[in-house]
Amino acid sequence: MSDDEIRKLLSDLPTAPFIWSPPGTVIIMEEKVVEAGADPQAVGVWVEGHGGDLDRTLPVVATRRGVTAIPKPKGKRYYVVPEKELIRSDAA
Repeated sequence: MSDDEIRKLLSDLPTAPFIWSPPGTVIIMEEKVVEAGADPQAVGVWVEGHGGDLDRTLPVVATRRGVTAIPKPKGKRYYVVPEKELIRSDAA
């Protein structure tokens, strides 16, 4: 995907209402990128290359005493995207 295609994709996707996101950023869940048919790895490279970050939500952990062979759950991946990077040049 090109730079502009990723920018358009991200600007069209819904954002997640995370209260801990840094000012001037939006949160976009990786699952929304996948649902849109895009390559999440390519989007992650684009986000990091434009001053953003990748992270995971905290997993919900169920505990049981005496059980040690249960794999630890992983949180959902999301992108922290600077809002200024979502402004398309053709929008001006």
